[in-house]
Amino acid sequence: MKNTTKRRLLIGWLLLTILAGIVYVTGFDETVVYAYRDWKHDRWLKEWLKTAEPTNAPNAQRLEKAVTADYLGEQKDVDIFLPRGYNDNDSVRYPVLYFYDGDNLFDQIIAEGSEWEVDEVINRIDSAGGPACIVVGIQSGVNRSAEYKPYPSNQVKEDGEVFGKQHAEWYARGLKQWVDTNYRTRPEPAFTGIGGCSLGGLMAHYSLMTYPDVYGIGIIFSPSLWVDEAQSLSLIDEHPDLSKARIFLNSGALETPIVEGSERLRDRLLAAGLPKEQLYFDIEPDEGHWHATWRKGFAKAYPWVLE
Repeated sequence: MKNTTKRRLLIGWLLLTILAGIVYVTGFDETVVYAYRDWKHDRWLKEWLKTAEPTNAPNAQRLEKAVTADYLGEQKDVDIFLPRGYNDNDSVRYPVLYFYDGDNLFDQIIAEGSEWEVDEVINRIDSAGGPACIVVGIQSGVNRSAEYKPYPSNQVKEDGEVFGKQHAEWYARGLKQWVDTNYRTRPEPAFTGIGGCSLGGLMAHYSLMTYPDVYGIGIIFSPSLWVDEAQSLSLIDEHPDLSKARIFLNSGALETPIVEGSERLRDRLLAAGLPKEQLYFDIEPDEGHWHATWRKGFAKAYPWVLE
């Protein structure tokens, strides 16, 4: 046992020494650091999946290749939650919350251990007599960084073009039409929300400001305003009527730059006419830029966003 522990420590030190040598010789190369991080994560994930079990509620499921993203010509899986009793009464229609990074919503296996427990929260509220809704999410593609940037960034440049605008357009005009056609929704902006975290939070803000005829509710977690903060804030001035919007804005206390950006976003929204009582600004103590922050955030956002 002791020899095994010593051997693991030695291997760990050797890997760190090799990594330090690469950084010393070539300078700080984020691709090397990220490759090492991903390698460590993949090792952990492989072991974790051996014993992990699905955590999605029976009324939350993944529909494989259910909808086509026309601008890509690519079929997408849909992660969807339907309220309990959805099939019991054909006359009831429901609000819909759409999310970028839909793989984080319901199941720890699909989310690789980091689900937000959206299904548990809504089922609990519903059982207590609160509002129920439909939730729809799409997992990001292989190139998430380009897919979730509506405009390029001077800080982190892509090898090719970013296509967040096309993706947001598809969500608002293509995905929503598919959902409204196949499910009993309340399609008006007052009953339609858009959410996401990090770059997905930036996309949620962009979508909310760009498509006021589609979305009236925003659930914005730790938005990556650093992509282009000036352009992100200027979108607010183009919104025709923020008095009807309802926005939940959340970040972790440990992610200081994100908190500061979120505060500027909050102030700009209020100055542009968003009523104070229709903005929920949440800072999670002792949390950072990770899924625990957004899981706690959703538990506060719901059902406030539908009230």
